[in-house]
Formats: sequence, C-alpha cells, structure tokens
Amino acid sequence: MNLLDFIALVALFAEIAVLAYFDKKMWGTMYTPLNILMLPYAVVLVFTILVSGNWGIAEFYYPSIMVWMLGLIVFAVPSYIIGYIFRDDIKKYETQSIDDNLSMTFLNIFTIIVLLLFFRRFLSIYRMGIFMVGTEDFGELFCGKGLWGHLHRLLHVLLMLYIYKYDKKHKYYLFFILGILFVTFMYGVKSWILIPLMGGLFMRLYTGKMHLKILLVIKVIILAFAVFFVTYFLSLFIAKEGNADLGLVVNFIGETFVHYFISGILGWSQDLQAGVMEVPNFDVLIINVLNITSFVTGEEFINAINPVFIHNGINGSNVRTFFGTIYINSNIFQFISITMAFSSISYLVKVWAMKTKSLFVNTTYFFYLGMLFMGWFEIYYYHLQFFEVPMWIFIVWLLVPKKKQVKIGGK
Repeated sequence: MNLLDFIALVALFAEIAVLAYFDKKMWGTMYTPLNILMLPYAVVLVFTILVSGNWGIAEFYYPSIMVWMLGLIVFAVPSYIIGYIFRDDIKKYETQSIDDNLSMTFLNIFTIIVLLLFFRRFLSIYRMGIFMVGTEDFGELFCGKGLWGHLHRLLHVLLMLYIYKYDKKHKYYLFFILGILFVTFMYGVKSWILIPLMGGLFMRLYTGKMHLKILLVIKVIILAFAVFFVTYFLSLFIAKEGNADLGLVVNFIGETFVHYFISGILGWSQDLQAGVMEVPNFDVLIINVLNITSFVTGEEFINAINPVFIHNGINGSNVRTFFGTIYINSNIFQFISITMAFSSISYLVKVWAMKTKSLFVNTTYFFYLGMLFMGWFEIYYYHLQFFEVPMWIFIVWLLVPKKKQVKIGGK
C-alpha cells in the first residue's frame, strides 16, 4: 500500500462514517438501505485487504474503491430527498415497531404442509439415484427450477417470519427454521441461505427483540462459517459416501470460506486492474424485468451469470460486488440512473413499511436489506426474487387469517 492508496482508503472510510451519521440522523435508525449496503462492505473490505498478497492470494487494487465511493454518494441522494419529503412522517412514525397480527396456528399448518411436500420431493429424487446428495446437480433438480424453484422462494418468506417470531414461548419454531434450512442447504446456494437469515435478524434488531452486541456479531460469523461447513461437507464428504479425508475437507472449507468473502471485492479489484474483461450489457441490470417479459412473450431468457472468471489465488471468481457489476454493465449516466432507481425503491419501501407498520410490508423491506447486505459479494436486485418474494409475501398475507393487532418492539 503506497501513500495514495492509504489516502484513498482513509477517504472511503471517512465518507462511510459521514454518510452513516447523516442517514441515521435522517431516518432515526441504523437499519437503512445505505447503511446495510456500505457497513458490511467496509468490514469485508478490511478483511480482503488484510489477506490479499498473502498465502498466494492476489494483491488488492486500491483504485477499485473509487467506484464504491461514487456509488455510495449516488445511492445516498434518494435517501436524503425522500427523507426530506417524508420528514413529518418519519417523526410521526419513528417508533421502531411492527404490527404483529398473524395467526400462527394457520401459518404453522401451512408451513408443515409445504415442508412435507419438499421432504417428499427430496426422498423421490434421492431414490432416483441420478445425482448424489449435496451436489449442485442434485440441488438444481431438487428445487432449482420450475414449481419447486418458486416454492423454494416461498421458503425465504417463511424463514424470515419464523426467525422474527421466535421467542422463549415458541421454541418449537426452531423446528420450522431447521426444516426450511434443510431444504435450502440441499439447494446448496449459500447466498439464498444468508439473505433471508440476515433479513430475519434485521427485523429482530430493528424492533428490539435482539440487540446488536459483539457477541451477536461473533455468532453471525460462526453461523456464516456453519453455512459453508454444512454445504461443503455435504458435497465433499457425504456425496463421496464418507471416503473423503475429514482433515482435507475441513482445510478445503476454510480456504473456500476465505475465498467466498474476498471473491466479490477482490474479483472486482482484479477485473478493474485488467481493464474490465466483460462486454458491457445494461440488460443484465434489469434482467428480472426482461425475463418476466420474456416469460409472457415466450422469448428466450437472459442469463445473468457472469461468464468471466478471474483466479484470485484460491479459486476463480465471477462476482464483482454491487457497484462493480453496475459499473461494468453501464456508462456513467446509466450508472447514476440505475443506482438512484435501486436506492429510491429501497427507501420508498422503507417509508411504506414505516407508515403501515405491516408485518408483511416490513418483511419485504427487510428482505431487500438482506439483498443489500450481500452487496460486498454481488448485486442481487437484478434477481427474480426482487419481485417474486414480495409476491409470495402478498399471497401469504391473503391466505393467513389475521388477529387483533399487537405492537411488538420499540425504541
């Protein structure tokens, strides 16, 4: 790290501190889209810088943080505009609470039926013997597409609700949480485990059912590692019928854990240093809208997966962080426009959630926060879940009976 790199890094963290202060002051909470996007990025950035250049890992390219510095400022603009427009509502509805009027008896029965369908599906595919349990092929066939893929997105909603609703009086909700996690682990995509998990945790933190402490951060880190361990243990140990060496498996998981956390930031760093290796395609950033249109018209779906892999010293990476992916696929006008659009949607949903205090609107909002939380890895707003999860939330809201409203949580 030379002097200019150090100055750029200090400038970034100074910017993050200032933006975090004003966003908290504007909205009365740390759980805003901007903060949830940039604070985890800052933590993972420090981790990435510390490990880069060691143990064969590629060096970090500091100019890559400039795109984030620009992106965060642009993302902050709608926050302040919308916050100013709704400043009276923010003061009026500032109590951080959610109206909890859900009939859990009905939801429990509904969840049991959905989980039983998935377990039946699991046994059916397992008995077919086409793919080994824990492999990507098994996960894709199990719930990666079609009806089962859509039902799997319903589980994102149910997982968030049960994490939020869990308390000492309802410890049995843990069985629903574990059942949902079992299905998601069988699918094998770590991001779609972490996003609803974090969304549910943010709901608890926002309403005061949990408090942000060092111990909680440590538990989240342990939980993240557990997600990796179980996912790769299934694919490397169980899928090999127990023939894999446990020590080698644990070592591989440790390396992959590091790779996962550095792959977005370091991948973007390497990509920019190489002069950006992808062919710009703005359609990628609105692929969920285009693919919904393609579904109606019968046209071929667009694939959002980045085909360009860059080896970071541990493994190949094709993810480029939230702003890195936007930068790659847009010109400066498009960069500003799409960033402001994503930010505006996030903050307008926040206003809606804050004013209604509806459990279901808040579930949508905190799911979006879960997606933004993963911005250090990749942008998730272009996935179909951006539209489909709110749709499932609305369906659950229509199906589940309501009871007399009781406010839970507060400042």
